[in-house]
Amino acid sequence: MNAQLAEMTQEEFQLLNEFLSEHFGLYFPETKKGILESRLTRRIYALNLRNYMDYYYFLQFNTNGSDELSQFSSIVTNNETYFFRETHQFEALFKEGIRNLKALDPSGKSLRILCAGCSTGEEPYTLNIFTKEYQFKTMGYSVEIDAFDLDIRCIEQAMSAEYSIRSLRSLSNDQINRYFTRPRDGRYFLRTFYRSGIKFFSGNILDVNSYMKSSRYDALFCRNVLIYFNELTLRKAIQNFARCLRPGGLLFLGHSESIIGISRFFETIRFSDCIAYRRVNL
Repeated sequence: MNAQLAEMTQEEFQLLNEFLSEHFGLYFPETKKGILESRLTRRIYALNLRNYMDYYYFLQFNTNGSDELSQFSSIVTNNETYFFRETHQFEALFKEGIRNLKALDPSGKSLRILCAGCSTGEEPYTLNIFTKEYQFKTMGYSVEIDAFDLDIRCIEQAMSAEYSIRSLRSLSNDQINRYFTRPRDGRYFLRTFYRSGIKFFSGNILDVNSYMKSSRYDALFCRNVLIYFNELTLRKAIQNFARCLRPGGLLFLGHSESIIGISRFFETIRFSDCIAYRRVNL
């Protein structure tokens, strides 16, 4: 086993931060240097490397596709998520926003929603549950949900639709019984009805071509992801979101995230219990 790792140097910290920013848009401020260091330690031991600089070189010259990049992004990000998290935004979409979206294209037959940075799937599945529960609001329209994440392993778990009780901690027993089955001890499997209508795939928020499809989206959720971005990559992410949202489309962010004054492509719109950002037709 490796000898005890020396403390991450300032040079190592800066180089790894630059790599994170370039590839994923992520950024660790100086005050969180210790967090980045602790999260990488186990991976460095697993690869039998000597120090953080060796791992930086390993990333630069041995990525050979996306496997180690996926490992890296998974290690340094917090994939904490659960079903029915901050549901007031979903309620705002279906109780108030849907009417506006349908008015944008009365002759249309579908409403398209994108979940960016979907982690292990709890958020898009919750959104899909709301879609089923509010079918009367979307009468005459099919609702299509796309969801992507940088971490391939998160996507694979999302597609399995199998979760521990921790992911269900905001649900009542009645909701758990309604939405899930228990195929084996300690695990819960989302019922097929609530899985239909979602497509999962890998993508990078900074690479719009990795997730933008043939037609634009009506609504986009990217919650508790942009808090990891620096100003430059935040602006790029928002510009990409503007490209894939139709004029009048809605962007929902986490409660601690704001793009007020950052982008001319969006204006603030207030619903009863939350705010969202509406794509401006420039």
